[in-house]
Amino acid sequence: MGKIAKTLEIGNRKNLSVDDLADVIESMYIELADAINRKPDLYERSTDGLTSDTILSNGTININNTTNKVEVLTNHSSSAVTWVTVS
Repeated sequence: MGKIAKTLEIGNRKNLSVDDLADVIESMYIELADAINRKPDLYERSTDGLTSDTILSNGTININNTTNKVEVLTNHSSSAVTWVTVS
């Protein structure tokens, strides 16, 4: 898992234009969005993964909070999905 830096070095702040600041903020947003979007979806519910969970994407993690069973969605089609138990 990647970590977000606790500090940001913008450089010479005295001569930072509004356009340069906007570029820095836009770059930060893009890097943060990329990092967040790479993370799998995580569902905690009282059931195992369902074959009808077709709206979920590959890599989605399901945790059955009754049995503590952990599953990963590994195969996806428009009509059914396959869950693989990892613990």
